[in-house]
Amino acid sequence: ILCDELGIVLVFDEVYTGFRLAPGGAQEYFGVTSDMVVYGKSTGGGIPNGIVCGPSRLMARGDPKKPLRKAYVIGTFSAHPLLLGAMNSFLNWVKTPEARSEYDRLRADVAQWVADTNTALEKEFGNAPLALGAYSSVWTMLYKRPGRYHWMLQYYLKDEGVNLSWVGTGRLSFSLDFTRADLDALTPKIIRACHRMEEDGWWWDSSSAEAQGKSPSGSGIKLSLVKEIVLALIKRVVT
Repeated sequence: ILCDELGIVLVFDEVYTGFRLAPGGAQEYFGVTSDMVVYGKSTGGGIPNGIVCGPSRLMARGDPKKPLRKAYVIGTFSAHPLLLGAMNSFLNWVKTPEARSEYDRLRADVAQWVADTNTALEKEFGNAPLALGAYSSVWTMLYKRPGRYHWMLQYYLKDEGVNLSWVGTGRLSFSLDFTRADLDALTPKIIRACHRMEEDGWWWDSSSAEAQGKSPSGSGIKLSLVKEIVLALIKRVVT
């Protein structure tokens, strides 16, 4: 409403969220209609592409006041037959009742799986080092203990047979072909990976001898890291 009142063009970047949160993407999920929207590979089954949608007043290639001014749109996969075939198939399917049912099923399955896994983590550890969060099919891992080595968990998970994507951003996602059985199979692997992280000393253990009388914090860990870097630099200069 504010954008409409002030004449601001609202643009949604749905390269990641488009057709992932809902059949209508983030616009449907959050109940907001944008003026323009951008989509990516999700519309073509993973085949590289880029899509920009909007009304003719914003999408016009020419300037009515300057006829010679044209916006040329080119691309490596523009109008590629394989891409267009995949997009046509998907875009026709995503409007069907079957598609709506699949989205609803996965959203419910993921929400229940997150709740069940968090309960299992608390039961297993007492003070769980990890919690899961999700909205629709997008999920993430939330670290509950301060630490410098959270990134190590991805390698323990990989050793358990779970290869994560989008590790650097914290965003993870499930495709529509994931069943509840697939999700449930992940839970013990996550728990085992967390146990191995703890056993190998990568997470703060308040019961350990060195932890007595100390209370870790995010700022304390950062300060400790800065001190180590400074000391290492001094040592390097001196030697």
